[in-house]
Amino acid sequence: MVYVKDYHGDGISFQQSNDVTVRNCISEGNTHLGFHPGSGSQRPTLTSNIARHNGQDGIFLCWRVKHGKFENNLLERNGRYGVSIGHKDTDNLIRNNKIISNAKAGIYFRPETVGMAGHRNTIEQNVIENNASSGIPISGATDGVVIRDNVVNQPATSGVVIESQVGDLNLEGNKIDAATEVEDKRSDEGPESLVR
Repeated sequence: MVYVKDYHGDGISFQQSNDVTVRNCISEGNTHLGFHPGSGSQRPTLTSNIARHNGQDGIFLCWRVKHGKFENNLLERNGRYGVSIGHKDTDNLIRNNKIISNAKAGIYFRPETVGMAGHRNTIEQNVIENNASSGIPISGATDGVVIRDNVVNQPATSGVVIESQVGDLNLEGNKIDAATEVEDKRSDEGPESLVR
């Protein structure tokens, strides 16, 4: 176990590294990111960690993070997002995390072009609740995302927000309690049409 608290920067960060495992660690009160896998890191595993009260995101996937597993983590009360994904971060599994009361959204897909977006990521069996802006906003030309069997409690905001450039998306088996369950801006029917 590693416990990082009140550091001026990221709590735990690794770049250009393959097969890194971070387990049972706590990153809290740091000025930047709680956990920062990035710059071409392949197959990272982050499991059973806590990121809370950090100035930015709980977990920030940076350039080309691929085939990672992010499971059983608590991401709570961070200054931006619980999880942030973008910039060629593809084929990752984000499963069974608790993502609670972050200052912006729970899981955020950043606004990237088709060649740079976070494609084919799976969001599964997470509890996402009471984040300030929305549960899961998906931006950019993101394609092939699966959002399955999550519990999303966002009573004052939107559960899932799908921006106009987003490609194929599979939503199934989610339990969403939100002011707007799914806001799909791709649809001709308007911003409150539901995706099934």
